[in-house]
Formats: sequence, structure tokens, C-alpha cells
Amino acid sequence: MSKPRIAITLGDPAGIGPEIVCRAVNSLKVQRVCSPVVFGDTQTLNEYFKAGKNCELIASSFINKKIVCGKPSAVGGKAALGAIEKAVKYCMSGNAKALVTAPVSKESLKLAGVKYPGHTELLAALTKSKEAAMMMVCANICGVMVTRHIPLSTAHLNIKTKNIVKTVKLAHSFFKKRGKKNIKTVLCALNPHAGDNGILGGEEKKYILPAYEILKKEGINISKPQPADSAWLKVKNGEYDLICAMYHDQMMIPLKCIDANKIVNVTAGLPFVRTSPGHGTAYDIAGKGKALPDSMIEAILYAAK
Repeated sequence: MSKPRIAITLGDPAGIGPEIVCRAVNSLKVQRVCSPVVFGDTQTLNEYFKAGKNCELIASSFINKKIVCGKPSAVGGKAALGAIEKAVKYCMSGNAKALVTAPVSKESLKLAGVKYPGHTELLAALTKSKEAAMMMVCANICGVMVTRHIPLSTAHLNIKTKNIVKTVKLAHSFFKKRGKKNIKTVLCALNPHAGDNGILGGEEKKYILPAYEILKKEGINISKPQPADSAWLKVKNGEYDLICAMYHDQMMIPLKCIDANKIVNVTAGLPFVRTSPGHGTAYDIAGKGKALPDSMIEAILYAAK
């Protein structure tokens, strides 16, 4: 049986993306399970993949201005965007079974004129996907978040019943397509102590509980909104298969404490599988040879699986 071809983008060339991609595609773990196809700008590909061994290289553009490691820039954003656009077309044409993306800088993308706040929204637009959800996988723990890269001060404004229902259903659909049934889901509350009957906030009664009732009626195995700290303990102990968090850090802080090097970001709702490592560009160590490829390797292995 032939190994699946996996498209991999370098991410922001000023971050650790090129380094961790290079190390990951040359690892025996990755070589055993897939055939990597790496997308990036010509300048960065030439720098990190001089021999191009163990993978196919596809250049998206040539960047004339030198990219400085550790700093966001418009040129870095354009390089990252070009690789993503080309890799998406490659996957949409059926040339690759999945896409794995190295971290991008939201600041660099903004400087390059990209209006989307992150990979999830950009990929949904490029693939014309109506809905997409940001999931996180860490060993046996799976999670999905209702709001993603928005300020915490406005996150509560996006905690609406329809958004919660859509997010949980996208995650369930993703797993069902991959043979998992009767997924037990725990629904996080937004406020401390699940709002304490409205004393500490009304989102639970107004939006989250109605979402639970809709999902329950549709046959989804889901809990009533629970305090996030209690929900996480139950997930860690294996009582649930999936946790639905209301905002970004409600998901990411516990996961990074459990095992930061094994977090994989998965996008549900796209026409192909897409994963990425669960960390950012790490500008502070970019170009210093200190970046660990563990999470990138995990992302590639999960995509291949």
C-alpha cells in the first residue's frame, strides 16, 4: 500500500516553521507513514532544504527582500500566504490527502493585507467552506472551541446558542467520518461555577443551556454546561471523549499543562484533513536551532492517520 502524500507549508519564514518542518520531514517516524510535499518561498526552501532530500519541494514565489528571523513583516506574511494558497490548490486538486501547516504570524499576515485572523478562517475562505471549527488533539484528549482568535473582552459576545451548536456538530461530524461513534461530550460553562445560577453571569442560562438542549434532542451524547475546571478534570480522567470550550485559553492552558509537545490543531469542516502544531511562531528562538519538532511530527502523523 502506497504512503499518502501530505502537503506541508513552512508557515512564517521568520519563525521556527522552516526549522521544525525540515527536521520533521527528515525524521524516520514521518518517513514511515507518508510522502511529504513541502511548500514555501524559494528563498527559504533553498536555505533549509538545500539537498531537498526525503521530500518533494514546491516553491510558491521568490522573495527579493531578505527575511529577518524573529520579526514580523509584510514580506514574511506574503511568503506564508503564497505557500498556503498553493498548497490548498494542490489538496483541492486531489494531489495530497491532507495539509499540515507550520505556524503563521497574525501580525505578518495583517501587514501583508490578509483580513483573516488566522489559519482556520483563511482556509475556510480559500476552500469556500461555509463552516469550520478549530479542534485540538493531545494524545487521547480532544477538544473544540466556540470562539478562537478574538479579544477576551469580546469573546462573550460571540457565545451564542447557534455558534455552540454549530461547533459541536462540526466536531462530531469530523469524528464520525473517521469511524468514531457515540462521542461523549462535556460542555464547558463560560463563567466561574457555571454562572452560579445567574449570580456570576447569565450566558449559561441564556445561550449554553439552550444549545445543550438542542444538541441533546438531535441525539448527541452531551453534558449540561459544567464549570470548566471540573470539566477538564473529568476529561483528563477519561470520562468524556470531547470537551467543548467557550474561548481560546479555556482550551489551550490546560492542554499545554498536560503535554505542550503533543498538541495538534485540527480544522473540522474543510474538504480535506488539515492539522498544525499547537504552538506559534516562537520568534524568540527562531533561527537559533533550538526549536523542537515534536508537535510538528505529531501533526503530520495525525494527518497521515
